[in-house]
Amino acid sequence: MGDNIWQNVFQEIFKKNLELMKQEPEAAGLNALFDRAGAYEQLTIGEVRLKTGRIEIGDPLCYINTKYSCTLEETLEPGSYPVSLSVIDHPVFGFRFLAAKLDVNGKTPVRYELAMPQGYTIEDKDKPGVFAMFGVDTGLACICDRAVSVVYDDFIKEWRGENTDKNLYDDCFAEAMKAYAEQYPRYQREDGDYMDWCPPGSDENLILFTSGFGDGAYSGYWGFDENGDKACLVIRFIDPEAYDVPMPELPRRKKFFKKAEEIKPLLESGQFGIATDKIMVEGSKVGYMVRNEPQEEHPEDSGWIFYEGSEDREYCEDSGHFGLYDLNTVANYDPDIIPLLDAPAGMAFFRGDDGEFYVDAGVNGGN
Repeated sequence: MGDNIWQNVFQEIFKKNLELMKQEPEAAGLNALFDRAGAYEQLTIGEVRLKTGRIEIGDPLCYINTKYSCTLEETLEPGSYPVSLSVIDHPVFGFRFLAAKLDVNGKTPVRYELAMPQGYTIEDKDKPGVFAMFGVDTGLACICDRAVSVVYDDFIKEWRGENTDKNLYDDCFAEAMKAYAEQYPRYQREDGDYMDWCPPGSDENLILFTSGFGDGAYSGYWGFDENGDKACLVIRFIDPEAYDVPMPELPRRKKFFKKAEEIKPLLESGQFGIATDKIMVEGSKVGYMVRNEPQEEHPEDSGWIFYEGSEDREYCEDSGHFGLYDLNTVANYDPDIIPLLDAPAGMAFFRGDDGEFYVDAGVNGGN
Protein backbone atom coordinates (compact mmCIF):
# COMPACT_ATOMS: atom_id res chain seq x y z
CA MET A 1 0.00 0.00 0.00
CA GLY A 2 1.13 3.56 -0.63
CA ASP A 3 0.78 4.67 3.01
CA ASN A 4 4.09 3.26 4.26
CA ILE A 5 6.01 2.78 1.05
CA TRP A 6 8.28 5.80 1.33
CA GLN A 7 9.06 5.22 5.01
CA ASN A 8 10.16 1.70 4.08
CA VAL A 9 12.38 2.99 1.29
CA PHE A 10 13.97 5.55 3.61
CA GLN A 11 14.65 2.80 6.15
CA GLU A 12 16.49 0.82 3.48
CA ILE A 13 18.57 3.89 2.59
CA PHE A 14 19.41 4.44 6.25
CA LYS A 15 20.48 0.80 6.75
CA LYS A 16 22.56 0.77 3.60
CA ASN A 17 24.34 3.95 4.66
CA LEU A 18 25.32 2.36 7.97
CA GLU A 19 27.04 -0.44 6.07
CA LEU A 20 28.74 1.88 3.58
CA MET A 21 30.05 4.12 6.33
CA LYS A 22 32.02 1.18 7.74
CA GLN A 23 34.12 1.13 4.56
CA GLU A 24 37.14 3.32 3.93
CA PRO A 25 36.16 5.93 1.32
CA GLU A 26 38.02 6.23 -1.96
CA ALA A 27 39.59 9.54 -2.98
CA ALA A 28 37.45 9.74 -6.12
CA GLY A 29 34.28 9.29 -4.07
CA LEU A 30 35.09 12.04 -1.56
CA ASN A 31 36.29 14.38 -4.29
CA ALA A 32 33.02 13.84 -6.18
CA LEU A 33 31.08 15.17 -3.19
CA PHE A 34 32.76 18.56 -3.56
CA ASP A 35 33.04 18.80 -7.33
CA ARG A 36 31.32 22.08 -8.15
CA ALA A 37 30.51 20.77 -11.63
CA GLY A 38 29.30 17.46 -10.28
CA ALA A 39 26.06 15.88 -9.10
CA TYR A 40 25.81 17.50 -5.66
CA GLU A 41 25.13 21.05 -4.56
CA GLN A 42 27.92 22.97 -2.82
CA LEU A 43 27.06 25.27 0.07
CA THR A 44 29.70 27.47 1.73
CA ILE A 45 28.46 28.25 5.25
CA GLY A 46 31.25 30.30 6.79
CA GLU A 47 34.89 30.41 7.79
CA VAL A 48 36.13 28.72 10.93
CA ARG A 49 38.72 30.78 12.77
CA LEU A 50 41.51 28.60 14.13
CA LYS A 51 43.31 30.40 16.94
CA THR A 52 45.82 27.62 17.66
CA GLY A 53 45.39 25.42 14.57
CA ARG A 54 44.35 22.45 16.71
CA ILE A 55 40.95 21.27 15.45
CA GLU A 56 38.09 19.68 17.34
CA ILE A 57 35.10 18.03 15.67
CA GLY A 58 32.08 16.88 17.65
CA ASP A 59 28.48 17.32 18.75
CA PRO A 60 28.20 20.93 20.01
CA LEU A 61 25.22 20.34 22.28
CA CYS A 62 26.36 17.42 24.38
CA TYR A 63 29.84 16.07 23.55
CA ILE A 64 32.15 19.00 22.76
CA ASN A 65 35.26 18.99 24.98
CA THR A 66 34.57 15.41 26.11
CA LYS A 67 35.97 12.00 25.22
CA TYR A 68 33.13 11.60 22.70
CA SER A 69 34.33 14.50 20.56
CA CYS A 70 37.57 14.24 18.57
CA THR A 71 40.51 16.60 18.92
CA LEU A 72 42.76 15.92 15.93
CA GLU A 73 46.46 15.09 15.96
CA GLU A 74 47.25 16.94 12.73
CA THR A 75 47.18 20.72 12.99
CA LEU A 76 46.93 23.66 10.60
CA GLU A 77 48.46 27.09 10.61
CA PRO A 78 46.32 29.49 12.67
CA GLY A 79 43.94 31.45 10.48
CA SER A 80 40.50 31.34 8.85
CA TYR A 81 39.41 28.45 6.66
CA PRO A 82 36.18 28.16 4.59
CA VAL A 83 33.74 25.41 5.51
CA SER A 84 31.32 24.00 2.94
CA LEU A 85 28.67 21.30 2.77
CA SER A 86 27.91 18.79 0.04
CA VAL A 87 24.14 18.55 -0.40
CA ILE A 88 21.97 15.90 -2.00
CA ASP A 89 18.44 17.08 -2.79
CA HIS A 90 16.25 14.02 -3.31
CA PRO A 91 12.87 14.46 -5.07
CA VAL A 92 11.10 12.49 -2.32
CA PHE A 93 13.21 12.76 0.84
CA GLY A 94 14.42 16.32 0.43
CA PHE A 95 17.90 17.63 1.14
CA ARG A 96 20.56 16.08 3.35
CA PHE A 97 24.17 17.02 4.02
CA LEU A 98 26.46 14.32 2.65
CA ALA A 99 29.66 15.75 4.10
CA ALA A 100 31.34 18.87 5.47
CA LYS A 101 34.69 20.17 4.26
CA LEU A 102 37.25 22.53 5.76
CA ASP A 103 39.25 23.76 2.76
CA VAL A 104 42.97 24.29 3.39
CA ASN A 105 44.57 25.18 0.06
CA GLY A 106 41.87 24.84 -2.61
CA LYS A 107 43.52 21.90 -4.33
CA THR A 108 41.91 18.56 -5.19
CA PRO A 109 43.31 15.77 -2.99
CA VAL A 110 44.98 12.76 -4.59
CA ARG A 111 44.59 10.68 -1.44
CA TYR A 112 42.77 10.74 1.90
CA GLU A 113 43.80 9.54 5.32
CA LEU A 114 41.71 8.96 8.42
CA ALA A 115 42.00 11.97 10.75
CA MET A 116 43.46 10.54 13.95
CA PRO A 117 42.74 11.84 17.45
CA GLN A 118 45.42 13.78 19.31
CA GLY A 119 48.22 11.56 20.53
CA TYR A 120 47.86 8.97 17.76
CA THR A 121 49.18 8.58 14.21
CA ILE A 122 47.70 6.70 11.26
CA GLU A 123 49.76 3.66 12.28
CA ASP A 124 47.60 3.40 15.41
CA LYS A 125 44.23 3.32 13.65
CA ASP A 126 43.60 -0.42 14.07
CA LYS A 127 44.91 -0.70 17.62
CA PRO A 128 42.43 -1.62 20.39
CA GLY A 129 40.98 1.37 22.21
CA VAL A 130 41.84 3.88 19.48
CA PHE A 131 38.70 5.61 18.17
CA ALA A 132 39.13 8.03 15.28
CA MET A 133 35.54 9.28 15.37
CA PHE A 134 33.14 11.45 17.30
CA GLY A 135 29.65 10.85 18.61
CA VAL A 136 26.49 12.74 17.66
CA ASP A 137 23.43 12.54 19.89
CA THR A 138 21.56 15.73 18.96
CA GLY A 139 21.69 15.60 15.16
CA LEU A 140 24.30 18.39 15.06
CA ALA A 141 28.06 18.41 14.42
CA CYS A 142 30.60 21.22 14.45
CA ILE A 143 34.15 22.22 13.56
CA CYS A 144 36.11 24.56 15.82
CA ASP A 145 39.50 25.31 17.29
CA ARG A 146 40.37 23.30 20.40
CA ALA A 147 40.87 26.49 22.39
CA VAL A 148 37.38 27.66 21.38
CA SER A 149 35.83 24.39 22.51
CA VAL A 150 37.24 24.99 26.01
CA VAL A 151 35.73 28.50 26.09
CA TYR A 152 32.48 27.11 24.73
CA ASP A 153 32.42 24.31 27.31
CA ASP A 154 32.88 26.84 30.12
CA PHE A 155 29.96 28.85 28.72
CA ILE A 156 27.74 25.75 28.55
CA LYS A 157 28.55 24.69 32.10
CA GLU A 158 27.81 28.19 33.41
CA TRP A 159 24.57 28.39 31.41
CA ARG A 160 23.36 25.03 32.69
CA GLY A 161 24.22 26.00 36.24
CA GLU A 162 22.10 29.13 35.91
CA ASN A 163 19.27 27.43 33.99
CA THR A 164 18.74 24.10 35.67
CA ASP A 165 15.12 23.87 34.52
CA LYS A 166 15.80 24.75 30.87
CA ASN A 167 16.85 22.91 27.72
CA LEU A 168 20.13 23.91 26.09
CA TYR A 169 18.83 23.77 22.54
CA ASP A 170 15.30 25.07 23.06
CA ASP A 171 16.24 27.92 25.38
CA CYS A 172 19.71 28.86 24.17
CA PHE A 173 20.23 27.86 20.53
CA ALA A 174 16.81 27.55 18.87
CA GLU A 175 16.18 31.28 18.43
CA ALA A 176 19.69 31.87 17.04
CA MET A 177 19.37 28.94 14.62
CA LYS A 178 16.02 30.22 13.33
CA ALA A 179 17.37 33.74 12.91
CA TYR A 180 20.38 32.43 11.01
CA ALA A 181 18.08 30.37 8.76
CA GLU A 182 16.04 33.48 7.97
CA GLN A 183 19.22 35.36 7.04
CA TYR A 184 20.73 32.46 5.06
CA PRO A 185 17.75 30.34 3.90
CA ARG A 186 19.48 28.20 1.28
CA TYR A 187 19.16 24.54 2.29
CA GLN A 188 17.83 25.43 5.71
CA ARG A 189 14.56 24.36 7.23
CA GLU A 190 12.67 26.88 9.35
CA ASP A 191 14.38 25.75 12.57
CA GLY A 192 17.84 25.93 10.97
CA ASP A 193 20.35 23.41 9.68
CA TYR A 194 23.64 25.28 10.00
CA MET A 195 25.08 28.33 11.76
CA ASP A 196 28.28 30.30 12.27
CA TRP A 197 28.23 31.02 16.01
CA CYS A 198 30.50 32.66 18.60
CA PRO A 199 30.36 31.86 22.33
CA PRO A 200 29.39 35.00 24.29
CA GLY A 201 32.48 37.04 25.09
CA SER A 202 34.60 35.40 22.39
CA ASP A 203 35.43 36.49 18.85
CA GLU A 204 36.29 32.91 17.84
CA ASN A 205 33.62 30.69 16.34
CA LEU A 206 32.11 27.28 15.85
CA ILE A 207 30.62 26.20 12.53
CA LEU A 208 27.55 24.02 13.26
CA PHE A 209 25.57 21.85 10.83
CA THR A 210 23.13 18.96 10.85
CA SER A 211 24.76 15.55 10.54
CA GLY A 212 23.42 13.65 7.57
CA PHE A 213 20.69 11.30 8.78
CA GLY A 214 21.19 12.40 12.38
CA ASP A 215 22.76 10.67 15.37
CA GLY A 216 25.67 8.28 15.04
CA ALA A 217 29.46 8.12 15.02
CA TYR A 218 31.38 9.94 12.30
CA SER A 219 35.01 10.34 11.20
CA GLY A 220 37.09 13.02 9.55
CA TYR A 221 39.53 12.46 6.68
CA TRP A 222 42.52 14.56 5.73
CA GLY A 223 42.90 15.11 1.99
CA PHE A 224 46.46 15.49 0.67
CA ASP A 225 47.42 17.09 -2.65
CA GLU A 226 50.03 15.93 -5.18
CA ASN A 227 52.79 17.57 -3.10
CA GLY A 228 51.78 15.74 0.06
CA ASP A 229 50.37 18.91 1.65
CA LYS A 230 47.05 18.98 3.49
CA ALA A 231 44.38 20.19 1.06
CA CYS A 232 41.25 19.76 3.18
CA LEU A 233 39.51 18.03 6.06
CA VAL A 234 36.29 16.17 5.19
CA ILE A 235 33.70 14.88 7.66
CA ARG A 236 31.66 12.16 6.00
CA PHE A 237 27.98 11.63 6.91
CA ILE A 238 26.25 9.90 4.00
CA ASP A 239 27.55 7.80 1.13
CA PRO A 240 25.37 8.79 -1.84
CA GLU A 241 25.35 5.13 -2.94
CA ALA A 242 22.98 4.58 -0.01
CA TYR A 243 20.24 6.07 -2.17
CA ASP A 244 20.78 3.34 -4.78
CA VAL A 245 18.15 0.97 -3.38
CA PRO A 246 15.15 -0.59 -5.10
CA MET A 247 12.58 2.17 -5.24
CA PRO A 248 9.08 2.63 -6.55
CA GLU A 249 8.77 4.84 -9.56
CA LEU A 250 9.85 8.29 -8.45
CA PRO A 251 6.98 10.71 -8.15
CA ARG A 252 6.03 12.59 -11.23
CA ARG A 253 6.69 16.31 -11.29
CA LYS A 254 3.55 17.63 -9.70
CA LYS A 255 1.81 20.93 -10.11
CA PHE A 256 0.68 21.61 -6.57
CA PHE A 257 -2.63 23.30 -5.89
CA LYS A 258 -0.96 25.98 -3.77
CA LYS A 259 2.06 28.02 -4.77
CA ALA A 260 5.10 28.07 -2.47
CA GLU A 261 4.51 31.71 -1.56
CA GLU A 262 1.00 30.85 -0.34
CA ILE A 263 2.34 28.55 2.39
CA LYS A 264 2.23 30.39 5.72
CA PRO A 265 3.76 29.41 9.11
CA LEU A 266 0.69 27.96 10.83
CA LEU A 267 2.58 25.57 13.11
CA GLU A 268 6.18 24.67 14.01
CA SER A 269 6.19 20.91 14.36
CA GLY A 270 9.30 20.24 12.25
CA GLN A 271 7.67 16.91 11.37
CA PHE A 272 6.47 15.36 8.15
CA GLY A 273 3.46 13.35 7.06
CA ILE A 274 2.18 11.66 3.93
CA ALA A 275 -0.64 13.09 1.84
CA THR A 276 -2.26 12.05 -1.42
CA ASP A 277 -2.45 14.05 -4.64
CA LYS A 278 -6.18 14.38 -4.11
CA ILE A 279 -5.24 16.93 -1.46
CA MET A 280 -1.91 18.40 -2.57
CA VAL A 281 -2.51 18.52 -6.35
CA GLU A 282 -6.28 18.63 -6.72
CA GLY A 283 -6.82 20.84 -3.67
CA SER A 284 -9.43 18.70 -1.90
CA LYS A 285 -9.92 18.92 1.86
CA VAL A 286 -8.68 16.13 4.12
CA GLY A 287 -11.47 13.61 4.53
CA TYR A 288 -9.63 10.94 6.49
CA MET A 289 -6.44 11.04 8.57
CA VAL A 290 -4.72 8.26 10.48
CA ARG A 291 -1.63 8.27 12.66
CA ASN A 292 0.67 5.26 12.50
CA GLU A 293 3.39 4.67 15.08
CA PRO A 294 6.25 7.09 14.21
CA GLN A 295 9.72 5.65 13.69
CA GLU A 296 11.71 6.37 16.85
CA GLU A 297 15.00 6.71 15.00
CA HIS A 298 13.51 9.41 12.77
CA PRO A 299 12.05 12.18 14.99
CA GLU A 300 10.87 14.05 11.90
CA ASP A 301 8.39 11.23 11.17
CA SER A 302 4.96 12.20 12.56
CA GLY A 303 3.23 8.99 11.49
CA TRP A 304 0.33 10.95 9.96
CA ILE A 305 -1.22 9.99 6.62
CA PHE A 306 -3.85 12.22 5.01
CA TYR A 307 -6.48 11.11 2.47
CA GLU A 308 -9.25 12.95 0.67
CA GLY A 309 -11.40 9.88 1.27
CA SER A 310 -12.22 8.61 -2.21
CA GLU A 311 -8.83 6.95 -2.86
CA ASP A 312 -9.45 3.27 -3.66
CA ARG A 313 -7.02 0.33 -3.49
CA GLU A 314 -5.85 0.80 -7.07
CA TYR A 315 -5.13 4.48 -6.42
CA CYS A 316 -3.17 3.70 -3.24
CA GLU A 317 -1.07 1.01 -4.90
CA ASP A 318 0.49 3.71 -7.10
CA SER A 319 3.16 5.33 -4.93
CA GLY A 320 3.22 8.29 -7.32
CA HIS A 321 -0.08 9.41 -5.83
CA PHE A 322 1.60 10.04 -2.46
CA GLY A 323 4.14 12.54 -1.22
CA LEU A 324 6.04 13.38 1.97
CA TYR A 325 5.27 16.90 3.22
CA ASP A 326 5.95 19.13 6.19
CA LEU A 327 2.88 19.10 8.44
CA ASN A 328 2.78 22.88 8.16
CA THR A 329 2.35 22.53 4.40
CA VAL A 330 -0.54 20.09 4.75
CA ALA A 331 -2.11 22.36 7.38
CA ASN A 332 -2.07 25.20 4.86
CA TYR A 333 -4.19 23.05 2.55
CA ASP A 334 -6.59 22.21 5.35
CA PRO A 335 -6.25 24.10 8.68
CA ASP A 336 -9.03 21.94 10.15
CA ILE A 337 -6.45 19.21 10.85
CA ILE A 338 -4.37 21.35 13.22
CA PRO A 339 -6.29 20.62 16.46
CA LEU A 340 -5.98 16.87 15.78
CA LEU A 341 -2.25 16.65 15.11
CA ASP A 342 -1.36 15.92 18.75
CA ALA A 343 -3.57 12.82 18.82
CA PRO A 344 -1.61 9.68 19.77
CA ALA A 345 -0.54 6.97 17.35
CA GLY A 346 -3.39 4.57 16.57
CA MET A 347 -6.00 7.29 16.21
CA ALA A 348 -7.92 8.04 13.01
CA PHE A 349 -10.48 10.70 12.12
CA PHE A 350 -13.03 11.09 9.33
CA ARG A 351 -14.85 14.21 8.17
CA GLY A 352 -18.59 13.97 8.54
CA ASP A 353 -21.24 15.36 6.23
CA ASP A 354 -21.36 18.44 8.45
CA GLY A 355 -17.69 19.17 7.75
CA GLU A 356 -16.56 18.30 11.28
CA PHE A 357 -14.00 15.61 12.14
CA TYR A 358 -15.00 12.55 14.19
CA VAL A 359 -13.01 9.71 15.71
CA ASP A 360 -13.03 6.53 13.64
CA ALA A 361 -14.01 4.06 16.34
CA GLY A 362 -13.18 1.14 14.07
CA VAL A 363 -9.47 1.90 14.20
CA ASN A 364 -7.27 0.72 17.08
CA GLY A 365 -7.07 3.63 19.50
CA GLY A 366 -10.49 5.03 18.69
CA ASN A 367 -13.29 5.18 21.26
